Amino acid sequence: MLTKVKTAMLSGVAGYPVTVETDLHRGMPGFHIVGLADTTIKEASQRIKPAIMNCGYIFPSEKVTVNLVPAFKPKEGSHFDLPIAIGIMMLGEYVIEMENTGFLGEVSLDGRINEIRGALPLAIALRKSGIRNIVLPVGNAQEVSILEDINIIPVSHLKEAADHVLGKWRPDIYKRKEIKKMSRKAIPDFAQVVGQESVKRAIVIGAAGNHGMLMMGSPGCGKTMMARRIPGILPELSYEEKVEITGVYSVAGLLSRENPVIMERPFRNPHHTITQTGLIGGGTRPRPGEISLAHRGVLFLDELGEFDSRVIDAMRQPIEDGFVRINRNLEELVFPSKVMVVIAANPCKCGNLWDEKKICTCSRKQIESHMRKLMGPFADRIDMHIKVNPVSKEKLTEIRDSQKWEDSCSMSAKVQAARILQEKRYMGSGMRCNSELDEKRIKQHCQLGDEAQAMMLAAYERMGLSMRGYNKILKLARTIADLASCDNIGAEHVAEALMYRIDLGY
Repeated sequence: MLTKVKTAMLSGVAGYPVTVETDLHRGMPGFHIVGLADTTIKEASQRIKPAIMNCGYIFPSEKVTVNLVPAFKPKEGSHFDLPIAIGIMMLGEYVIEMENTGFLGEVSLDGRINEIRGALPLAIALRKSGIRNIVLPVGNAQEVSILEDINIIPVSHLKEAADHVLGKWRPDIYKRKEIKKMSRKAIPDFAQVVGQESVKRAIVIGAAGNHGMLMMGSPGCGKTMMARRIPGILPELSYEEKVEITGVYSVAGLLSRENPVIMERPFRNPHHTITQTGLIGGGTRPRPGEISLAHRGVLFLDELGEFDSRVIDAMRQPIEDGFVRINRNLEELVFPSKVMVVIAANPCKCGNLWDEKKICTCSRKQIESHMRKLMGPFADRIDMHIKVNPVSKEKLTEIRDSQKWEDSCSMSAKVQAARILQEKRYMGSGMRCNSELDEKRIKQHCQLGDEAQAMMLAAYERMGLSMRGYNKILKLARTIADLASCDNIGAEHVAEALMYRIDLGY
């Protein structure tokens, strides 16, 4: 006797379809699971047998063999419990619904079905394989309901799943509940930032093209305050982006019952003591790091000079490629990392190097060591380098006389208009923002006139730019032109882009 049940496995944040084959034949009573299953799956035998018996079904007294196909891929996760249990319970039974149905869920000893991690990417994998009905835990129903073209059948007990397959119980298809989005009013407004209009302009450019930013200035000049307000000017998430981000958080186990679908762009602010694994991802059982949890949002690194140098260097490739590749003995895992990197740093250890009213207590050696960490190869991968000056007393006087500082609403409108131009320009290319342009598309979309070209060549020579830095200025100029609604990049756009690439060293 043989049964086949459809399920899926996780590899990074992607899912792959798996078929659970269950065979019953004569021999000494036993329960064997093969197909590169990890300890969690092999322990299923200790959970499934009492669960089946507590549901009123008889566990076979013969030899049971479970094979997970494809057998060459490593598999892990307690979500295999339900498909294995269903495969055993249906041996010798006439089943009504199993061919076009996928099963996901962890089984308790009393037969209850517990929610699982990674339900959304697993459901996406089943959908891609042609499955249109998915039986899963009640706790994961709202999360997976973001997929609009599949039928979700939530179950709370193993007996319910078995009765559905046998045609004894006809469940209701789950209907998605509307999730309230966080009001933009809940995000701090840029109108609360006194002065710093030049930095706000730079932030608009960075948000419009999803360009990375390095802000350097004395403590208390507003770097962190402005960084925390950036999510309020970014465009709202598209449907595809919501699915991507929710999948990452599902794998990481960070979805809550109250908000099982991510509706707003992430803002992640890891502490400077974070490890390389915590930031990039990985571990014994690889999980997404902070850079992946900030996918399609903002990764804010406050006090970059306090981060471990090895952690900083590990970020080079992920922010350039847009993904993290982790290799293990038998598999390769990929986590997404298309983020807007925003960095705040002091010019020296004490922070007073550029402050005319304070005395810097750092030695020359300390300053050089601090600057090497900030201005090394990692900084070359950050598009914009911005010097943030303390607010002058004249600005403090202006705030009493006028409340006309630019607010998040007007900044957001500029960003949205530029993003719409970019989406139309790159439609069908797989790219969404100017920061994602490769060398081929830079040549195609960042053409310069004679004056602008001469300016770029002079800057390349005088500023000692790398080819990477040269291309980043071109992409930055393209964004500045988009903000001005210009099809062509002019000399004035290049000139402004060069302002954000000046060496911030002392």
